[in-house]
Amino acid sequence: MKFKCKLCLIYSFLIFRIPLITSVTTPLPPTIESTIEFTVTDSGTTEEGDKVEMPRVPLTEQVMDHNIRMSDVPDVDPEATNVPDSSLDRNRVLRDVAYFIRAHKFHDYDRRYYKSAEEATCRLYEEFPKPGLRSLHWEVRKHCEASFIECLKYLERIVRLTALRREDDTVTIVREQKWSTANNTEQILAAQRDCQIAQRRDNLVAAPFQGPIERFQWRTTVSYYMCWYTMLGAPELATFGEPCDNHANCLDEYGVHNKDPRADDTKPYACALYSFCPDHCCPMKHIRYMKDCYQSQNNPCYAENQPAHRKCTLNRDENRDFQALRANQINVSCECHRRGYEWSSRFGLCVDVNECVRGTHNCSRHNGENCLNLPGHYGCICRLGYVYNSETRQCVHSPEIDRALRICAKETKAAKAKSLFAEIAKTITRSAESRYACYGVNLPLILIVLTVHFYVFLI
Repeated sequence: MKFKCKLCLIYSFLIFRIPLITSVTTPLPPTIESTIEFTVTDSGTTEEGDKVEMPRVPLTEQVMDHNIRMSDVPDVDPEATNVPDSSLDRNRVLRDVAYFIRAHKFHDYDRRYYKSAEEATCRLYEEFPKPGLRSLHWEVRKHCEASFIECLKYLERIVRLTALRREDDTVTIVREQKWSTANNTEQILAAQRDCQIAQRRDNLVAAPFQGPIERFQWRTTVSYYMCWYTMLGAPELATFGEPCDNHANCLDEYGVHNKDPRADDTKPYACALYSFCPDHCCPMKHIRYMKDCYQSQNNPCYAENQPAHRKCTLNRDENRDFQALRANQINVSCECHRRGYEWSSRFGLCVDVNECVRGTHNCSRHNGENCLNLPGHYGCICRLGYVYNSETRQCVHSPEIDRALRICAKETKAAKAKSLFAEIAKTITRSAESRYACYGVNLPLILIVLTVHFYVFLI
């Protein structure tokens, strides 16, 4: 009876205490556009500094999701990615996106490790965040890997939701309205006040993102892809159609135009490089003349060259590897005053050019020549079996060398056979005391005969 009661108690415990195991489906992360439900309260401006009171984003929302797999992300229809869209003004979208990314490049910092820009040891206009993002922003990756046009369509939707837009910037308004400080001072001050309010709102709320951390991840991922498309030579990125020489910072100390020579839109892809890519040749926020860059100690060509030979250039064709861009492995070129040497971005110095490997030599293997790499140049030497003829200045075939090579080959075979014969002889000697019968035949004698025949065959 007690045993039955114990069974009943155990059965009751199993029934009422063990939870049912059901399958759990991990939901997709929310899209940026679906998180725009929060409201931004603007209490207006005050006379003391035009302060704007806005709720700060909780720290719990400033988290990047590193566990999103591309298999979890809905696919983009490949047939619809390159369909012409008459409503898409590509030039305008590029200007808006470039403005938003310039604000990231010149004013943001690596928010994963620092609490303020003053604490950051490296600026984003010097290099991409180091170490690179462990996971790209899933929305940017989904759309920008599909095609360049699909990437633009997506970026346009997101940039429209940001608090600080290019069309609201003081520089854009002054340029479009053709205002001057002499005649339109009040209008410029009013536009500047509105721009600074929008700038503070963007810094505090980081709309439409979940917080500054996600905004940092999003803008860094966009920088990766747009810089990559610049290196690939997307035609839409060749020119912007308007000056890009501003830091997306309202009307700052540089004025309407900072006159940075690197932001010259008349040069193909200059504005795209200035907006989306870090400058490894000239890791400086602002310069007036290119010579300021060349004579800076931050210039990678500074240490190896004399003052007149410190020009640093970037070749887009040599920087088309997306993963290399993410890892800040950007190839630049410096002048090397020694002939036969070229700049190596990997080692940061001039290295010898191996003409033999690159095939830039004029040695003819058909004429019996081999290429020999030398410091700063190369030489042609005669192949094995050829000798140099001083009269014809060519490598000619030598029968004597061929004969010597055949004799050497035979001697090598004979030496190997003698060594094998010696080993067999040692084995026979060790087993001389014991006779092995193989169907009535002496086995050591058979080994000796076979060895002699093998030796004669090789000779």
